[in-house]
Formats: sequence, C-alpha cells, structure tokens
Amino acid sequence: MSFNPKYTITDKILNNLTTISSAREVIEQAYLVPKWEAKLRRQALLRSAHASTALAGNKLGLKQVEALYKKKKARLLIRV
Repeated sequence: MSFNPKYTITDKILNNLTTISSAREVIEQAYLVPKWEAKLRRQALLRSAHASTALAGNKLGLKQVEALYKKKKARLLIRV
C-alpha cells in the first residue's frame, strides 16, 4: 500500500519552498552577537515553558512565567 498525498506541488509552491530554503541558509550562516544569542535563547526557553504549561492547564501569562524564572534564578545566585 503506497502513500498517495492529496496535494500537488505547483510551481508556486516549489518557488516558495526554494525561497524559504535560501532564507534559512542565510539565517543559519549569519553571525549572531553572543549577547543577542543569550537573549534569544532565554526568550525561546520562556515561551516554550509557557506554551507547554499552558497545554497542561496552567493559566499563567508569559510575563508571569518570566517573573518566576527571574525569581528562581535570583534564588540560585543567592545560594552560590
């Protein structure tokens, strides 16, 4: 039994995929200032935590999740 997708790859779709692939390569090869990278990683972590806990029924907003992260980080720094 073979898989038969219910779509057709048109020229427009193929051109869009090529554009996306080219843009992705530019982004992957771009230099990122370490300070910005740390900030982006932190934002991604917070958004991921917010989204996954929201799926589990947690009603905290993104700002509240960030506040908890900062509070926990401060406690860890005090203990060290």
